[in-house]
Amino acid sequence: MKKISQIIFSVLAIGIFLFGEIAAFAVGEDIVATIDGTNITAEDFIEAAKYQRFDLIQQYNNYVQMYQLYGIPLDAAFNQQFIDILDGSERSDFGQMVLNQLIYNLVLEKKSEKAGVTVSDQEVNDQLMQLFGISTEETTPAPESNLGLMSSDVVGVEPEVNKELELKKTIDEYFSSVVQGAFSQDYFRSLVRLMLLEGKLQKEVIFKEHGFEAEMVNARHILVKTSELADEIIAKLDAGEDWNALAAEHSLDTGSKDSGGALGWFGKGTMVLPFEEAVFAMNPGEISQPVKTDFGYHIIALDAKEFRPLEGDALDKAQMAVFEDWYEEVSSAMKIETFDNWEALIPTEPVFVPVEIQPTPTAEAPSATVEPQETVTESSPDAESIEVTPTANG
Repeated sequence: MKKISQIIFSVLAIGIFLFGEIAAFAVGEDIVATIDGTNITAEDFIEAAKYQRFDLIQQYNNYVQMYQLYGIPLDAAFNQQFIDILDGSERSDFGQMVLNQLIYNLVLEKKSEKAGVTVSDQEVNDQLMQLFGISTEETTPAPESNLGLMSSDVVGVEPEVNKELELKKTIDEYFSSVVQGAFSQDYFRSLVRLMLLEGKLQKEVIFKEHGFEAEMVNARHILVKTSELADEIIAKLDAGEDWNALAAEHSLDTGSKDSGGALGWFGKGTMVLPFEEAVFAMNPGEISQPVKTDFGYHIIALDAKEFRPLEGDALDKAQMAVFEDWYEEVSSAMKIETFDNWEALIPTEPVFVPVEIQPTPTAEAPSATVEPQETVTESSPDAESIEVTPTANG
């Protein structure tokens, strides 16, 4: 009985060992990362890496086309940047970027699902139509004729469904002639859906409680070279002389001197620090003492100060900061595990073929005293032509 128990124990031990080995093999071969129990597979990684390779190669081709259009010679350093990333010393960095993007995508998916944020197939189609330059304007419904037929049957107005057919045909042609199997249409659609999902999650959830406004000032200035001249101008202003006339006469800021030195509305981080500190410390209606910067001496007049909605680059920067803080918070609260197998999975397709760099010709005057001799040279192949094609992003 004791011997049978030992045999059973040995079998169980072997089974547990083999199960552990099989499980480790499965994780090592098929899974590159997990997030709260959801796996990112090797297949996911390979397709994402192929897409990123395709995108970088398209960028390279577009650069080559632009350089050739403007007659700018390509150099070896330009080519080497792409060679290093795609096939050389920076392949691991490339693979890490792909893995980080997959983790980001899955975090976004999970948080969107939790927040109830979704993107419909129609929204994806509409975005694809924009990407491929297909109009999304709806056809005006045709009035019914006396014969009981839609007038579109008479005048030949195409029904709305043809837009979907046009989109399908355009995408099929693009994948056939350009993508050539680098990644699937389903994967491409998933990227478009994620792009829309990110925007909706930001707008409907992440940015919802943020006003994105900042204290701004509306100011004018007169810029001069010396403190003595600045003092003279301030004395003239105190004596009642016209600001605009003094700005037009003395200011070194040629872009604003003829408009009274007007700078318009601006927030912090726009002007050099001494100027910024001075103007934001002022009250509306005040004129500063000379403020020294690397440009000279400024006399500043503050016309208004208030909190205003951010716009343009300032808004983009503020939103990015909020989004980065949000992502750091939610991702750090999730259980994210990565494995070491992804480096061996980095694909080499699509194949990157850089344009051959042509040597710069050197002009050497032939010697009149030397008779030409017959020489044999190996013919060098022409630089391989790379077809330049637009990406889906234009």
